[in-house]
Amino acid sequence: MKKTIFFYFSLLSLLSMAACTQAPDSDKAGTTDAQAVTETTAGETWQVDPSASLVEWIGTKVTGYHSGAVQIKNGALQVQNGNITSGKFVLDLAGMSVTGPAGSDKASNDKLLGHLKSADFFDVANYPEATFEITEIATFSGTQTADMDDPRQADISKYKVANPTHNISGNLTIKNITKNIQFPARIEAMDNSVTATAKFNIDRMQWDIKYAGKPDDLIRNEIHLGIALKAAK
Repeated sequence: MKKTIFFYFSLLSLLSMAACTQAPDSDKAGTTDAQAVTETTAGETWQVDPSASLVEWIGTKVTGYHSGAVQIKNGALQVQNGNITSGKFVLDLAGMSVTGPAGSDKASNDKLLGHLKSADFFDVANYPEATFEITEIATFSGTQTADMDDPRQADISKYKVANPTHNISGNLTIKNITKNIQFPARIEAMDNSVTATAKFNIDRMQWDIKYAGKPDDLIRNEIHLGIALKAAK
């Protein structure tokens, strides 16, 4: 009887731990095989401003989460009559950072950063960059309610885009593996600049990022990405 009680107690404890930290409640990017890119020269080419653009990431495991950022190295958008018609940008995976969770110490973050850059994860020695290239943009239809501030995502702060304007499809290449992903985004165009914001989860397994973590502290497959992009004439 005591063994039975102990077994059920252990099982309940394990289930409780497994439910502790989940991936952020965000849109899950649809993922398919890479799609053809339609080249267009219509409109104007606006350059992405790396200093005004940011990609935040959040990875979760049974016992907690980690967060950080990846800088956008360069990119360009094709803009016609205030609308983005195509575009591509490059992410600096070799220069990624680990910044959280809140209260984490630099030594622990640096240790994790070294592991993320290794072959267990992004293998930046062989694949220092990732790219995203738009394959289709359509007007958003439906409704979207944004989650309010959450301390895990410090700069962009919300896990869903409020009032998205478009659905974006594009080829995301990581570790020389290309998959097409689809997600809602908010695009705002002004006379001389355009901004785009998107927040969604991807399944890291699709890009051969398969390190499982420790047996008692497994890593979730979903990675949350928060993207804030600005381009100007």
